[in-house]
Amino acid sequence: MTTYAKPMLKDFPATGEVTISLSKTKTLIVKIPDAAFKPYSNAHLTLGAGSTPPTSVGAFTPLTEGEEGTPRKDVTVTLTTTDLVAFSGQLVELRYEVSYESGWDPDVSEPQMLRIKA
Repeated sequence: MTTYAKPMLKDFPATGEVTISLSKTKTLIVKIPDAAFKPYSNAHLTLGAGSTPPTSVGAFTPLTEGEEGTPRKDVTVTLTTTDLVAFSGQLVELRYEVSYESGWDPDVSEPQMLRIKA
């Protein structure tokens, strides 16, 4: 299984835990770091807290383009506060899962820790 670099948040520091204030933040722009993704790869974001299975959030986003499956650069996914409100008051792991044409065993990224505040 491949583990990819953690997602990055636009306008937030790239290190450590990030605090998201739901009252101040309407949308989060999540950047998926460039990597040598396999052809026909897609990514979607997950949020998870503690031992609870992660929840998929946001849309599936293609990571490659064209018949050759050339990896796309600067892929971003938008999360809204609606996606985050269920986790208010919690420390959650934001990750992206990479799925392939076969659909089996998605790979995951390292977590970006988010503290969600109302």
